[in-house]
Amino acid sequence: MRNRFFFIILSTLVISAVGINLVHAYFFRNQRLNLIDRQIAESSRALLESSEFARAVVHPGAVDEAITRALQGARIGKVFVLRDYNSKIVYESFNVGLLNLAIPTSPEWVAVETEEQYVRVRNVTVPGNEAVVLQVGLVLDRNFLNWKIIDRRVVYYVSGIVLSLFLASALLTVVLLSPLRLLISHLRRTSTGLANMKDVQPLPSALIRYMRGFWAQSDEFADLLSAIQKLIDRINLNHKLTRSWTLQMAHELKTPLAIIRAETEESRNSAALPEKYAEDVLSEVDHMSETISQFLDWAELENLQEERNLHALRIRSVVESVVSRLDRISSGRIRTRLENDFQVFANPIHLEQLIANLLTNALKFSPSSEVVDVELSARRLAVRDRGDGLPLKVRERLGVPFNIGPKGDGTESVGNGLGLAWVVTVSRLYGWRFSVHDAKPGTEALVDFPKEEIS
Repeated sequence: MRNRFFFIILSTLVISAVGINLVHAYFFRNQRLNLIDRQIAESSRALLESSEFARAVVHPGAVDEAITRALQGARIGKVFVLRDYNSKIVYESFNVGLLNLAIPTSPEWVAVETEEQYVRVRNVTVPGNEAVVLQVGLVLDRNFLNWKIIDRRVVYYVSGIVLSLFLASALLTVVLLSPLRLLISHLRRTSTGLANMKDVQPLPSALIRYMRGFWAQSDEFADLLSAIQKLIDRINLNHKLTRSWTLQMAHELKTPLAIIRAETEESRNSAALPEKYAEDVLSEVDHMSETISQFLDWAELENLQEERNLHALRIRSVVESVVSRLDRISSGRIRTRLENDFQVFANPIHLEQLIANLLTNALKFSPSSEVVDVELSARRLAVRDRGDGLPLKVRERLGVPFNIGPKGDGTESVGNGLGLAWVVTVSRLYGWRFSVHDAKPGTEALVDFPKEEIS
């Protein structure tokens, strides 16, 4: 759109400039032609009103002197011809012969052009001698009327105009599209907020001002901003209602699950329910309760604007603690390379849970015979698995709850996607940069920490 807008403005300016120059050239030529015609008309009238010229018409030898006396200095540059009724030349001034041109005797005003000259002539009959035609003309350089000289100055002039139009078009494009760039930037941030299930920020004040004032009336851009603001308000309302219903539903589910668990244990203890069935029911109830608890923890963290319980933590000791705890259930499948150590300001629970979630996911999605690598380098924590990698549909919704991919053996995952959603939310809360990359084989999860937290 920017290029189209630029070319539209440039074309408009160029066409306007060319049009103005053409109009100027047209009036310039007409004004000069009117000036020439006025001079010729004055000279011809002076001759026709001269009694000496009237007497000289019948004596061609005296015509030249009569013209000089009648016009004096006004004769310079003009041509004079007298013709009889047969259009035969009776008299011609000396400069007519130099032209080597045939000058028509009609209509009253004629113009004859050569490659170098322009001759403007008036044909009038002599009063009292209607058979004689007087031709009075002016010989000019063609460039006097038609500006067609192209020299270095003209080239510089035209180049300057073209460059000025180009710069003016670029400037107008930047100025006129600046509110559109602001809107695009805001919508990009909005899309990020939607992906993270955050409320959409209202339009900034820099855009709101385009919705006010006289110019906003019947303005398409102001109408667009108004429609977008209404859409944002509607999205935020739907988000608020959805979050409220979801959290309420999650809380409401915990009570019946607790009742089911209690009644199942009672039935098992009284032998009313076989042991195997009771264990299956209790396992599913525990899994559902754990999922609900994880979801509520994530929702609480998602709504947290700022974490105030900050501690200065040495990340190597935190990683070693989490690895030691997970090694008991992973049969030593975690391989560490902790070459660097640095300080991180965070809630200890949040940092430990982030590392644990990354390692748990890596173990879950890697074949049971493969190891998982965790590495500490300058400003970075890296966890790499040996699975099949994240599908595109999972990458596109990274950090959204219940966004899951296949396990390392190709079977359907039993996870719920809350672990990775928790990692994304914690990283955003503290300003850490979380990213996922193909490691071929497997996937590498990276967490980059800000420089100010490193010592």
